[in-house]
Amino acid sequence: MSPWRFGGPGAGMQDCAASKIAGLYRHALEARVTTPPSFPSTSDDGSLARPAVAERIAEAARRMVLLEELEDVMTIAAAAIGDAMGGDAALRVTTDQHDLYATASGVVPPTALPPEARTALVEGTGEGVLLESTAELARCRGWVVPDGRVEPLEAARLVGELLLHSLVQAVQRTLIVGRSRRNEANLERALDSHRLIGQAMGILIERHRIVSQEAFDLLRRASQDNNVKLREVAERVIETGAEPGDVV
Repeated sequence: MSPWRFGGPGAGMQDCAASKIAGLYRHALEARVTTPPSFPSTSDDGSLARPAVAERIAEAARRMVLLEELEDVMTIAAAAIGDAMGGDAALRVTTDQHDLYATASGVVPPTALPPEARTALVEGTGEGVLLESTAELARCRGWVVPDGRVEPLEAARLVGELLLHSLVQAVQRTLIVGRSRRNEANLERALDSHRLIGQAMGILIERHRIVSQEAFDLLRRASQDNNVKLREVAERVIETGAEPGDVV
C-alpha cells in the first residue's frame, strides 16, 4: 500500500474526537482499572490511574488517523478497545478489497483467533461483547470478553464503540484516498498516451506531408491489424523512426 498521511482539518477533527473519548472514559468510569501486563506503569496499590488510561486511549484515537498502513490502524484500535473494556480485543475489517483480522499483537489469520472470537466476528453471535460499525465502503466488528477490570461495563462499551467507529472512518478514508490515487494514475497514463500519439503523428505528418487525420489513421490501422495498443505503436514509431506497419 502506498504511504500517505491525513493532515489538515481532518486531523484536527480526529484530535477533538480523541479528547471527547478520553473525557468520556475519564468521567464515566468510576472503578479503578488494574493495569494489564502490557502497561507496566502502576500506582503503589497495583492499580492504574484513570487519567493515564484515558490519555492512552485518546492517543490511540489520534494515531489512528495519522498511521499510514491499514494493518497499523487495526492493531492500535484492537489495543485501545481492549484497554478501554478490560479484555483482549479481536477485530475484523471487511471491504471489497480486504477481509482482515487483528488483535493488539497485529494482523493475524482467522485461524489464529480463539474459536469463539471467529464465531463472533463472522456470525455476530456468541459470548462476550460484540461491537459493530459500518460505513459506505467498510464494515468493522470488534469482540471482547471483559475480565472485570473495568466497571461499569456500559460506559466502557460506549468508549469501545466510539473507538471502533473511529476505526471504520479511518478505513473509509484509506479506501477513498487509494481510489483517488488510482484515478490520478490512470489520468496521468492517459495524458502520457495522448502525448506519445501526438508526437508519433507529428513524425508522420512531417515525413509524408499529410494531415493529422491521415497520420492518425496510419497509427490506428497498424494497431488494429496487429492487435497492438495504439500507445505501443506510437512509442515504437518514436523510438525507431520506422513506419507504423513496420514496427509491430
